[in-house]
Amino acid sequence: MQRQLAAIMFTDIVGYTALMGSDEENTLELLRTSRAIHKEAIEKHNGKWLKEMGDGVLAQFSSAVNAVQCALEIQKEAVNLGGKIRIGIHLGDVSIENEDVFGDGVNIASRIQSIADPGGIYITEDIYHAIRSQAKIKSQFIGEVRLKNVDYPVKTYYLVDSFLPKPGSSKLKELLHTPAKQKFKQLIIAVVIILASVSIFWWMSDREEAIRSLVVLPVENLTGNPDVDFYIEGIHDAINNEIGKIGALRVPSTRTSMKYRESSLSIPEIAQELNVAGIIEPALLQVGENILIRIKLIRAVPEERQIWSQDFSRDMSQILSLYSDIAIGIARELNIKLSSEQVFRLASNKEVIPQAYEAYLRGMSYWYKLTEEDLDLALRYFELSMEIDPDYAPAYTGIAMVWDGRMQQGIMPGIEAGPKVDSLMQRALELDSSLTEVHYSLALFNTWWKWDWERAGVAFKKTIELNPNHAGVRAFYSHYLNIIGKPGKAIPQIEKALELDPINPLFQALYGMDLNYARKFDQAIELLNNTLENAPGDPTALSTLRSAYHNNKEFDNAYETFIRSYEATDDEEALLALKTGYADGGYSPALTRLAEMLIARSEIQYVTPWRIGTLYTRAGENDEAIKYLNLAYEDHDANMPYINIDPIFDNLKSHPGFQVLIDKMDFPGND
Repeated sequence: MQRQLAAIMFTDIVGYTALMGSDEENTLELLRTSRAIHKEAIEKHNGKWLKEMGDGVLAQFSSAVNAVQCALEIQKEAVNLGGKIRIGIHLGDVSIENEDVFGDGVNIASRIQSIADPGGIYITEDIYHAIRSQAKIKSQFIGEVRLKNVDYPVKTYYLVDSFLPKPGSSKLKELLHTPAKQKFKQLIIAVVIILASVSIFWWMSDREEAIRSLVVLPVENLTGNPDVDFYIEGIHDAINNEIGKIGALRVPSTRTSMKYRESSLSIPEIAQELNVAGIIEPALLQVGENILIRIKLIRAVPEERQIWSQDFSRDMSQILSLYSDIAIGIARELNIKLSSEQVFRLASNKEVIPQAYEAYLRGMSYWYKLTEEDLDLALRYFELSMEIDPDYAPAYTGIAMVWDGRMQQGIMPGIEAGPKVDSLMQRALELDSSLTEVHYSLALFNTWWKWDWERAGVAFKKTIELNPNHAGVRAFYSHYLNIIGKPGKAIPQIEKALELDPINPLFQALYGMDLNYARKFDQAIELLNNTLENAPGDPTALSTLRSAYHNNKEFDNAYETFIRSYEATDDEEALLALKTGYADGGYSPALTRLAEMLIARSEIQYVTPWRIGTLYTRAGENDEAIKYLNLAYEDHDANMPYINIDPIFDNLKSHPGFQVLIDKMDFPGND
């Protein structure tokens, strides 16, 4: 059985049974003509004919707009039919099995149809929200209507057009009228519920602490369309980032929560693993001209209990505001008082051109993979996004991230990629200075390429101000603090990052680096080996582990880790150089042989001089090390900021060329 969100249309010929009794032949012709009108309209508007129910038709649409346009066409064509058709439309969850459809979505559509005027179209509130941006479709609110076998009032609207009837005052009174006895009964029930709710509230308040930590689980796709999975990832990340702006909440990162996409763990088990009190379950119900997202807030401790659910709908151009609506709604539900500044930030999202936003999301889906091919594909989509909307700041940030990724992956030198990143980031900042990712990218760029320590510090602090739950900025801020000579402030930042994203091997490796810079080599080795148990080929963890072993003078273990590193990348040439050198004389000759191989390779492809220089440093070839570290400086290699804090350079500090490099880097406090 498949569950999905659908617009359900129910139709019915008014008085069909009586017509059959008085004129069977003409009534059958009426039925055949009605069926032909329905089939043509449903097919034209991309609907699915589910079944006939006597004289009525049940149809399903993936778009509320299509369902309404189909209903309007049916009524327009049926004006001279010789009989009147009633139509009801509702948007809701349905279950599909064996080409049949079940669920509340079907039941409510049926009941709405039964109260519609002959020749009229009635819709529910969910349909209204989905079509309200359509200027050519007019509707009028009736009120909250009690429907048969539906245990709550349904907000109902009728469509307005020249060929549609308008319900009279007596009809409206009938729909909204509640008998006196029923009113009295409802009043008594309401009083009882209020008293019970107050009692439960006070009782629960004694037992339950306020939710101040929650995880946003991966978005469930209920659209029935697997082709929107790239939207799912982007929506998940956007909701997580928007909620992360609420400083009173601790919100684990998107990467951490993605672990639970196919998880069989229960809500309490997930909460226990992440040490959170609440769970957000988002579901994408509709995407197209409009987007509809359902949010469920669940208390996980002391026992699982859903405490809130709400559907959020906006025109696609206002999708960023929809994310803000969700964050503000959650804050309100959790009784979190937002400052005026927080409200302003959450409410200041701009409209987007949907096609530009879609291209950006597609680009991000490739960028995260960070292979050379995927970076190329990401660039194509980011450039398409910028072409569609030249004033869309995230498109410029995305292009900058591609160039930065190429630089970080050693695909091209920093001296070539850096200026491109610089101009793109400045343009993004001009277009929208409120974006967290713009300031985050500026912080990284100013630290690891531009070496502008003051501007980097400002950008780091601004990013944390905008989103205190941004795990990435916390992790890299710890390295920035080490680089500028404030190691005592670094460890709390990386610990905060791991609190927000405990399973991220990159952040664990960055923590290993922090421990290495603090000369806590044994702790670094233990941490990194644990990381590699779960992520055996992680390149950052492997490179940091071999440095920690080297600094701890465990040279055989450092050599074995070099072997693991190049086995993970299937670099047979590097493995041969290492093994030949090690057989000739041990650890240092092995690294020298590897450096020589990389120098030869650099004749045909780019190899960062930093990589060669650090091999010579470890091998004790100080003059060669200084030569290649100077080349790394000229290339603006992103690793150069570490030259003043990494213990692998201890033996180089007496070399006259080393202090010249330190002076050129112009670190704070080295004047």
